[in-house]
Amino acid sequence: MPNADLVLEGGGVKGSGLVGAISALVERDDPYTFARVAGTSAGAIVASMLAAGVQVTEIKKIMDDLDFSQFEDEPKLFSHAPHIGAAVGLLFNEGMFLGDFLHRWITDILTEQGVHTWADLKDDDSGSALPPERRYKLVVIVSDVSRGLMLRLPWDYREFLGVDPDTQSVADAVRASASIPFFFRPLRMATDPTIIGHSQIVCTDGGMLSNYPIDIFDRHDGMPSRWPTLGVKLSALSSVSQAAWSPDANNLQLAKSLLSTMQSAHDRVHISDPSFSSRTIFVDTTGFSATDFTLSSADKTTLFTNGYASAQRFLACWNWEKWVHGDYADLLAAVATYGHRTAPQ
Repeated sequence: MPNADLVLEGGGVKGSGLVGAISALVERDDPYTFARVAGTSAGAIVASMLAAGVQVTEIKKIMDDLDFSQFEDEPKLFSHAPHIGAAVGLLFNEGMFLGDFLHRWITDILTEQGVHTWADLKDDDSGSALPPERRYKLVVIVSDVSRGLMLRLPWDYREFLGVDPDTQSVADAVRASASIPFFFRPLRMATDPTIIGHSQIVCTDGGMLSNYPIDIFDRHDGMPSRWPTLGVKLSALSSVSQAAWSPDANNLQLAKSLLSTMQSAHDRVHISDPSFSSRTIFVDTTGFSATDFTLSSADKTTLFTNGYASAQRFLACWNWEKWVHGDYADLLAAVATYGHRTAPQ
């Protein structure tokens, strides 16, 4: 079984597409095992399950059984006045929904696997190019909007929060990474005020700064990589950001467009680089919104199937030896063949 590191893009409720792609990677004749995984937002959620040891078949069942509308948890005070709580939350509490259900849900899943703090995800890989303090099975991307910083957790806890990562909650980091602006209230993380200067920071969706950190595990010590870092991206190769602004847009629609622009602009540079795009599985999610919490079972099946089929086509052309030697031409040609939109949805 070959090793690989895996990076998963954020995409809100479109996470079933990620699960489909991963399923193809682990079900092939010579299945991949994932040494380390990283992700943002929905990618952080799926990545945390993988790192915790949840089997891919079980992850699919978890996603299939999940009623995404439960994420729309308005304060109980407004339980008899639908949408009023969301409006109040947006105006006065920085997000329409509490995010408490999301937090409890991922906490329970990780707890069942014996994962509480980052100490439970330590990686004792002595051959890693990463320094010992960065050797973990999982990395999630979080946006620290208090200071305009991208946090790579658990790597940045000590430097930017002044705390020991091994004492910090994994579920907190995942919840922070999935805090879609305007939808979920930001998560406040405690810091050491004697080092940082204040007692907490405000954290939101990591996708604001890097929705697809495909280069996060790449070596920079001049030594050859031991195995590939593969990525799964929830868009077609030719996809253009859906953040098209309309003169008739209301404030929320404009805010969503701004968010979509932020999420795609930073990582578009990666996709234009052949060394990144040639190791990316592009899953066409055209027609699906990251914040459609009414996603049906049929929709989840479509996303899963798209992810599975895209990964199978990727595997049919993927060649690690060619990639190592910088021979991207055939890989890019194959990706271009399957990576574009296949059909309207």
